[in-house]
Amino acid sequence: MYARETASWRAQAIGQDVVDLALAVPWLIVAAIATLRGSRRASLALGSGLGFAAYSFVVYAFDVRFNQMFLVYCAILGVSTYGLIALAAHGAARHLRADVLAPAPRRVASVTLIASATLFALMWLGEDVPAIVRGAPPASLMDVGLATNAVHVLDLSLVLPAMLVSGVLLWRQRRMGHALASIAMGFCVLMELNIAGIMIAMQRLGVAATSSMVWVFTGLAAFAAVLLVSLLRAVR
Repeated sequence: MYARETASWRAQAIGQDVVDLALAVPWLIVAAIATLRGSRRASLALGSGLGFAAYSFVVYAFDVRFNQMFLVYCAILGVSTYGLIALAAHGAARHLRADVLAPAPRRVASVTLIASATLFALMWLGEDVPAIVRGAPPASLMDVGLATNAVHVLDLSLVLPAMLVSGVLLWRQRRMGHALASIAMGFCVLMELNIAGIMIAMQRLGVAATSSMVWVFTGLAAFAAVLLVSLLRAVR
């Protein structure tokens, strides 16, 4: 399926596939079953999983060359997006405004989300702004052979602002902020493990990737997982 991709993009796609099957699918299944049984905590975890799926398959649908799985990409993108809409519609009162009874590390989680959003925004802008000034595409696009970087588009327009807003609302101890921050933190766990998995795949397939960064993103994922568990445990 990835025969026409560059070596770098092919390795990243294979790594993404492995993470989707080994991590995202079990996460979605377990969270969906528990949500159907009435768990408010699971509904927040389900929101994280659906957000991760929608994000990932926007990239598949737009930045992977047409192949036998194209309609599957479209189907997963549609189901995950409408799943998020349905979750929000049915859980506006019962899930997203869930009662927070136990103490939680709100300040630490808030700073983590705000800092993550800020650092990733600066990193992407550090590539994009000089390229705009030069009037030439960033070097990272040359490696993957793409016209635009869907990750930068999604992060700068949707994901990073959402993380920033969630962190600010959590800092202000808004009830909605706790729910949104829980979803955002779950997304961070999945995405950071996803990045680590992609880097491992790139190394295995002979594409340049820094070994130390695998451990950095794995450690960040573990830290985010601890914060996620603490936030979810505080929800009744």
